[in-house]
Amino acid sequence: MKIVIVGGGTAGWITAAFFIKHTIGHDITVIESSKIGIIGAGEGSTGTLPWFIKGDGFPWPDNQVDELDFLRKTKATLKLGINMENWKGDGSSYYSPFQGSPTDTLPTDTAFFGSILKYGRSDMSSLHSWMLEDKLSTFAKVDGRIKNVLNNHSYHFDGHEVGKYFKEVCIKKGVKLIDSEVDSTTFDEQEYLQSITITNGDVVSADMWFDCSGFSRVLMSKTKNKWISYEDNLPTNCAIPFSDSISSKSVKFQTDAIAMNAGWMWRIPLQNRYGSGYVYCDKFQTYEQSISEVEKKLGYTIEPIKHIKFKPGRYENTWYNNIVSIGLSSHFLEPLQATSIHISLISLSNLILHHLKSSESIRFKLDRCNYNSAVNIMIDDYKDFIQMHYLTGRSDTPFWKFITNEMIVTDKNKEYLEISKYRLLNMFDVERKHGTPGWPLWCHIMYNAGLFKNEDIINELQYHSKLKDSEEQIKKMITHYNKFKQSLVPTDEFFKYLKI
Repeated sequence: MKIVIVGGGTAGWITAAFFIKHTIGHDITVIESSKIGIIGAGEGSTGTLPWFIKGDGFPWPDNQVDELDFLRKTKATLKLGINMENWKGDGSSYYSPFQGSPTDTLPTDTAFFGSILKYGRSDMSSLHSWMLEDKLSTFAKVDGRIKNVLNNHSYHFDGHEVGKYFKEVCIKKGVKLIDSEVDSTTFDEQEYLQSITITNGDVVSADMWFDCSGFSRVLMSKTKNKWISYEDNLPTNCAIPFSDSISSKSVKFQTDAIAMNAGWMWRIPLQNRYGSGYVYCDKFQTYEQSISEVEKKLGYTIEPIKHIKFKPGRYENTWYNNIVSIGLSSHFLEPLQATSIHISLISLSNLILHHLKSSESIRFKLDRCNYNSAVNIMIDDYKDFIQMHYLTGRSDTPFWKFITNEMIVTDKNKEYLEISKYRLLNMFDVERKHGTPGWPLWCHIMYNAGLFKNEDIINELQYHSKLKDSEEQIKKMITHYNKFKQSLVPTDEFFKYLKI
């Protein structure tokens, strides 16, 4: 099959790498323009990227990819969770850890509820929160070398370097690169893309096309595919990325998400700097006011890399005839919870491992419908999940007043809010599909939104005779943690190892 990927960067080169890792026999070309820059301010991912990097169950050809090599070359660090600061407007913080509680698959998540009763915070039911408190990594020293001994971590990385990393892997395996831009497109009468003319005058044809051109959407925007807006449900529409200095002695392996007057600020620890930025809504605050607010918060002047404007939403069909859009070209929510790369990898796994088996399957309409349905469910679920972060009742600025009093709450979040009036939410309320956020992720966000009250928790645990079990589960987890935590490599030592 002849495959052409338009756009390099993280989305384009990960798409090419997925084909290289999981298939053989394709003719793959990436069209990437050296004139178009990549922001690379600092990004994060979910647990899907380590799954892809480490090759769990699907080894890389010739063992080309190694986790530590990836971490070093992309200036990456580990990520164990997100520290959510001031989302209620009272200065309080809470963790959204990657790893769930020891009982998160049971009908009653006794460890999660026990953590709330014992510590006044939900995340102490996760080993990752204990590790973040102690500034530990998921690696241990084994025979003089460091080795990953605990899974479920993810990465913070320089997005520009990730694209370069997979570009090198793909070119070594025969992927062709054309340094150019798309000038025009040619479709047949059924709206299948036949060829493109690029700016050097060449005409390029393919069986299957991947639009990885980011917000430009140079292929998909030429089709009749419908754009579905999320602007009524997700309030932010601008971002100001910038860099910041870092010290390995003070860092934790967490993303900081700090709520601000008109949105929130991210701080992502890389090996050599913080990748930071302010995500805000320009209906309530200007670009200049946003920079001023950040500088007041940090206590020093920043140098913005770029001013990005975006519209939350997705295409009705991310696989449209013989075009598949991956990454920002298919959808965008906002940077919270690092959904973009996660959705890209899950989408690619669905497409390449289950649907796209031959050039004939491109025109199999049922496969396209099933694929699009699964991707749409995943993106829509993350829309709901991200919105729940904002539903804290905060109303101390015009932006937060709008969130609390006027923003349109999604149907799923209305359902969760309504259920919480009558009983405790549990894992059965959060329907899980492939790639969607499950109960272990939702539960901490729901707790901060006020959906779990202590009185209801006690009544629920007593009703099921689980009150004592909730205490025992926490004790058991702490005992388990204390047995192995001394073997874990501290964050500052892990920093030094990555820089060797």
